[in-house]
Amino acid sequence: MRAEAEDSELVEGINVTPMVDITLVLLIIFMVTATFVSSGALKVALPQAATTEAAATASLSVTLDAHGALYLMKDRIADRELGAALRREAARNPGVRVTLAADRTVPYGSVVRILDLIKAAGIAKVALASER
Repeated sequence: MRAEAEDSELVEGINVTPMVDITLVLLIIFMVTATFVSSGALKVALPQAATTEAAATASLSVTLDAHGALYLMKDRIADRELGAALRREAARNPGVRVTLAADRTVPYGSVVRILDLIKAAGIAKVALASER
Protein backbone atom coordinates (compact mmCIF):
# COMPACT_ATOMS: atom_id res chain seq x y z
CA MET A 1 0.00 0.00 0.00
CA ARG A 2 2.82 2.36 0.69
CA ALA A 3 4.07 2.07 -2.92
CA GLU A 4 0.67 3.12 -4.25
CA ALA A 5 0.65 6.22 -2.02
CA GLU A 6 4.08 7.35 -3.29
CA ASP A 7 3.06 6.96 -6.95
CA SER A 8 -0.05 9.09 -6.49
CA GLU A 9 2.02 12.09 -5.29
CA LEU A 10 3.34 13.10 -8.71
CA VAL A 11 4.61 16.60 -9.37
CA GLU A 12 1.97 18.30 -11.49
CA GLY A 13 3.77 21.58 -12.15
CA ILE A 14 7.17 23.22 -12.07
CA ASN A 15 7.65 26.55 -10.34
CA VAL A 16 9.34 28.75 -12.98
CA THR A 17 9.33 31.97 -10.96
CA PRO A 18 12.97 31.66 -9.80
CA MET A 19 14.10 30.94 -13.37
CA VAL A 20 12.28 34.04 -14.67
CA ASP A 21 13.83 36.17 -11.93
CA ILE A 22 17.33 34.97 -12.74
CA THR A 23 16.76 35.51 -16.47
CA LEU A 24 15.60 39.09 -15.94
CA VAL A 25 18.56 39.89 -13.68
CA LEU A 26 20.97 38.50 -16.30
CA LEU A 27 19.23 40.50 -19.03
CA ILE A 28 19.64 43.72 -17.05
CA ILE A 29 23.30 42.96 -16.37
CA PHE A 30 23.98 42.35 -20.08
CA MET A 31 22.15 45.52 -21.11
CA VAL A 32 24.11 47.68 -18.67
CA THR A 33 27.51 46.20 -19.53
CA ALA A 34 26.83 46.39 -23.28
CA THR A 35 26.47 50.16 -23.09
CA PHE A 36 29.84 50.48 -21.31
CA VAL A 37 31.60 48.21 -23.78
CA SER A 38 30.27 49.91 -26.92
CA SER A 39 30.78 53.51 -25.79
CA GLY A 40 34.36 53.04 -24.59
CA ALA A 41 35.72 51.57 -27.81
CA LEU A 42 37.18 54.70 -29.44
CA LYS A 43 38.60 57.63 -27.53
CA VAL A 44 37.01 60.79 -28.92
CA ALA A 45 36.68 64.04 -27.00
CA LEU A 46 33.09 64.92 -27.82
CA PRO A 47 31.88 68.50 -27.61
CA GLN A 48 29.55 69.33 -24.76
CA ALA A 49 25.92 70.33 -25.17
CA ALA A 50 23.36 71.48 -22.64
CA THR A 51 20.66 69.26 -24.12
CA THR A 52 21.39 65.72 -25.23
CA GLU A 53 19.18 62.70 -25.61
CA ALA A 54 19.81 58.99 -25.63
CA ALA A 55 19.36 57.10 -28.88
CA ALA A 56 15.89 55.55 -28.98
CA THR A 57 16.78 52.88 -31.51
CA ALA A 58 19.85 50.93 -32.40
CA SER A 59 22.10 52.82 -34.73
CA LEU A 60 25.35 52.73 -36.61
CA SER A 61 28.12 54.89 -35.26
CA VAL A 62 30.49 56.85 -37.45
CA THR A 63 33.46 58.29 -35.58
CA LEU A 64 35.89 60.96 -36.75
CA ASP A 65 38.86 61.15 -34.38
CA ALA A 66 41.23 64.05 -33.71
CA HIS A 67 43.66 62.87 -36.41
CA GLY A 68 40.96 62.72 -39.09
CA ALA A 69 40.68 58.91 -39.08
CA LEU A 70 37.19 57.65 -39.91
CA TYR A 71 35.57 54.62 -38.24
CA LEU A 72 32.32 52.78 -38.95
CA MET A 73 31.40 51.15 -35.66
CA LYS A 74 34.92 50.07 -34.46
CA ASP A 75 36.48 49.44 -37.88
CA ARG A 76 38.62 52.02 -39.62
CA ILE A 77 37.22 52.87 -43.05
CA ALA A 78 38.01 55.16 -45.98
CA ASP A 79 35.61 57.90 -47.11
CA ARG A 80 34.61 56.15 -50.34
CA GLU A 81 34.10 52.84 -48.50
CA LEU A 82 31.91 54.56 -45.92
CA GLY A 83 29.40 55.68 -48.54
CA ALA A 84 29.16 52.17 -50.02
CA ALA A 85 28.78 50.52 -46.60
CA LEU A 86 26.04 52.97 -45.57
CA ARG A 87 24.18 52.44 -48.87
CA ARG A 88 24.21 48.67 -48.27
CA GLU A 89 22.91 49.15 -44.74
CA ALA A 90 20.20 51.59 -45.87
CA ALA A 91 19.06 49.05 -48.47
CA ARG A 92 18.82 46.33 -45.79
CA ASN A 93 17.26 48.54 -43.12
CA PRO A 94 15.53 51.68 -44.50
CA GLY A 95 14.97 53.11 -41.00
CA VAL A 96 18.60 52.89 -39.94
CA ARG A 97 19.94 55.72 -37.78
CA VAL A 98 23.53 56.95 -37.90
CA THR A 99 25.21 58.69 -34.99
CA LEU A 100 28.21 60.83 -35.93
CA ALA A 101 30.78 61.34 -33.17
CA ALA A 102 33.46 63.84 -34.13
CA ASP A 103 36.29 64.96 -31.90
CA ARG A 104 35.89 68.57 -30.78
CA THR A 105 39.19 69.51 -32.45
CA VAL A 106 38.12 68.30 -35.90
CA PRO A 107 37.52 71.17 -38.36
CA TYR A 108 33.89 71.93 -39.11
CA GLY A 109 34.43 71.27 -42.82
CA SER A 110 35.42 67.67 -42.11
CA VAL A 111 32.24 67.09 -40.13
CA VAL A 112 30.13 68.55 -42.95
CA ARG A 113 31.94 66.33 -45.47
CA ILE A 114 31.07 63.21 -43.46
CA LEU A 115 27.47 64.40 -43.02
CA ASP A 116 27.26 64.77 -46.81
CA LEU A 117 28.50 61.21 -47.27
CA ILE A 118 25.88 59.92 -44.84
CA LYS A 119 23.05 61.84 -46.51
CA ALA A 120 24.22 60.82 -50.01
CA ALA A 121 23.98 57.17 -48.90
CA GLY A 122 20.24 57.68 -48.41
CA ILE A 123 20.18 57.83 -44.63
CA ALA A 124 17.63 60.29 -43.31
CA LYS A 125 18.11 59.83 -39.55
CA VAL A 126 21.42 61.34 -38.48
CA ALA A 127 22.38 62.37 -34.96
CA LEU A 128 25.46 64.17 -33.67
CA ALA A 129 27.01 62.72 -30.52
CA SER A 130 27.88 65.04 -27.64
CA GLU A 131 28.51 64.90 -23.92
CA ARG A 132 26.32 66.53 -21.34
